[in-house]
Amino acid sequence: MGVYTKTIFQTKPYFNPMLGPSTFLEINVGARYAPCMTFISGITDLDDLEWPCPNSTSVSSEVCSLSELCGLSSIKRNSSGYLQPNQWYRMITAIFIHAGFVHIFFNFLLQIMVGSTVELYIGSIRYGVIYMASGISGFLLGTNFTPIGIASMGASGALFGSCISTNLLLLLMNQNGEHYGIKIRTRGAFLLWMLASLAEIIILIFLGFLPGLDNFSHIGGFMIGISLGLVLLNDPKFVYKPEFFGTDKIPVDAKFLDIRKRPQFLIWSSVRLVMLALTILYFVFLSRNFAIKGAKASQSCKWCKYLNCLPINGWCDQGAITTTSA
Repeated sequence: MGVYTKTIFQTKPYFNPMLGPSTFLEINVGARYAPCMTFISGITDLDDLEWPCPNSTSVSSEVCSLSELCGLSSIKRNSSGYLQPNQWYRMITAIFIHAGFVHIFFNFLLQIMVGSTVELYIGSIRYGVIYMASGISGFLLGTNFTPIGIASMGASGALFGSCISTNLLLLLMNQNGEHYGIKIRTRGAFLLWMLASLAEIIILIFLGFLPGLDNFSHIGGFMIGISLGLVLLNDPKFVYKPEFFGTDKIPVDAKFLDIRKRPQFLIWSSVRLVMLALTILYFVFLSRNFAIKGAKASQSCKWCKYLNCLPINGWCDQGAITTTSA
């Protein structure tokens, strides 16, 4: 299995620029990796197929079985005697695994700078729901359409949904009176923050096209962040009667609709119902697609892979698992 380097990040057979362990170790502790999650014809049904060991530190190191590489719960065999990986929960565990200190530092920085503000405004429960749903959404999208040989991990999808999407919605709905400690009272300041938020989204999604990054996590997290944000956030400004928005001076005997404009409230409620339905359909379709088709799930949308890569230098051909006979 190679010689331990006695360091907390990988240096052999190559250096991990994220200052973290090897990809094989990350797979072993819960990164999203298709061969550990579903049956793959010609891959998981080959008992003599050799896999890298979690603590491999050299190219010529000893090899392990798929069960040893995947770790966690044991991989059982199906009625035909073949391995039947079913570690679907990797779409959850992968949220809490990072490629290294650099990876977790930047995610932590985003969560502190943006996430803390959003959480203070919408509350920990709603923030937690959007955070987890966005993270799972990103990995579910990637599980369906990413090449089977690519492992993925990190909280980027969760942060895209809970921080970036929700932050954008708060600005659009004019709910956040104080943003990063700056009062947004002028149209110019509002437009400035809007442009900054949009620029951040565009840059991060563009970076997701580069090799080694999982853009599906970004896109999936962003979409669910928007849809669930519309469902869970407070009613926007246009729903309230002007004298009751952003004030605590509401009559004790005032009824729910007394402080809201009825037509606007009905429109907003309809939007929420539509977004809730779309969110449910998203999870049901992708979960069912992967459960039924497994590694062939990407055939449902052959062009979707281009959401994760640029068709140059063979970037979109990376990640396939090939087998060779001795």
